Amino acid sequence: MRQENTIPTFLNRITHRSNLLMVLLVGGLLSGFRIFSDPTTVQLGDLLIPFIFLFLQVSLAPVPWLWNISGNPRWFFVRRFIRALGFNLLWIAATLTLTHYLLPMPPHRPGEKATSKTAFPPPPPMDMGGGGPGPGDAGLPPRHRIPFPEKGLGLINLAFALIIGWELAEKELTEARERRTADLLRQSQFRALRNQLEPHVLYNALNGLSELIHEDPLAAEEVVALLANLYRMLTDYGKADMALLAEERKLVEAYLSMEQMRLGERLQVEWDWPAWADAIQAPPLFLQPLVENAIKHGISSLDTGGKLHITCQREGDTLSLQVSNTGLPPSPGGRKGVGLENLEARLGLWTGVAGAFSLERQGEWTIARVEWTPGSNA
Repeated sequence: MRQENTIPTFLNRITHRSNLLMVLLVGGLLSGFRIFSDPTTVQLGDLLIPFIFLFLQVSLAPVPWLWNISGNPRWFFVRRFIRALGFNLLWIAATLTLTHYLLPMPPHRPGEKATSKTAFPPPPPMDMGGGGPGPGDAGLPPRHRIPFPEKGLGLINLAFALIIGWELAEKELTEARERRTADLLRQSQFRALRNQLEPHVLYNALNGLSELIHEDPLAAEEVVALLANLYRMLTDYGKADMALLAEERKLVEAYLSMEQMRLGERLQVEWDWPAWADAIQAPPLFLQPLVENAIKHGISSLDTGGKLHITCQREGDTLSLQVSNTGLPPSPGGRKGVGLENLEARLGLWTGVAGAFSLERQGEWTIARVEWTPGSNA
């Protein structure tokens, strides 16, 4: 696993609901068994140690199996195992030492065999040269041996750390590969839809130009220049995965200039575009299909033309692009055009965002709206 992914993976591991639930359930069972076996000597340390070690097993044990996993395939597992062995040995020894000194332990009772968990064994009698303790030794403090945490508990935790760490690491690596595959597939689908839309815009523009050639050849020449500019903008703008709405607005203005040459006074455009909207980022070609659909299906089909109203709005955290037009209403239950179907599909592939598309009729206005909430799950 790459270094930049280690910290987010670690945070996700220690906050994952199933991992926390496992720590609580297994730790509760172990603590309950300790209480049931000998309730008279149970101390706080006896109850906390299972939870502490289980949490550290889940959070730390997979780390050495994930870190810098590239290498010679022949020694791949061996290198990871040695690294895991050393890493887990260090944190288990450190944890045992800290819990031994910081958590309260039950006192040593007379006649009970001393352990490092209860008390330290009494020192041998001091030899004063006469083969036994002298008469003045009774009041001297005993000589304690240096305390050392339980070896058995450490070995058990080391074995479990190697097994649990490997299992969790393999699970996370598999999930990471699946996420990368899904992201690559989503990106390829998104780009395929975007590449489908770019020539669709040009085809419709060329169809409009062919009509204008017969009606007004001089205006058709100007439209050719506008079409070349539109194609250049599509080529540059359409390559980006995300773009500012300011760039989308410029593209739409270029498209409307070309349509204005074709429709003349039959097309009346009004913008309601706040200054803050230019700084918003979104996938390219979200607004243009709405405008194209309104002109093609609502306005240009009528001799009287119609009005077009373009706006960007914000309500709380939700942003929306809205295009309203007069003219012919959408066919009830009719199939959406290529542009709208493409837009709706790309909106569904926009990860990490809750987005929706709607098309409705309100009075004399047909309203097409794309809205999304950044930072939400789709």
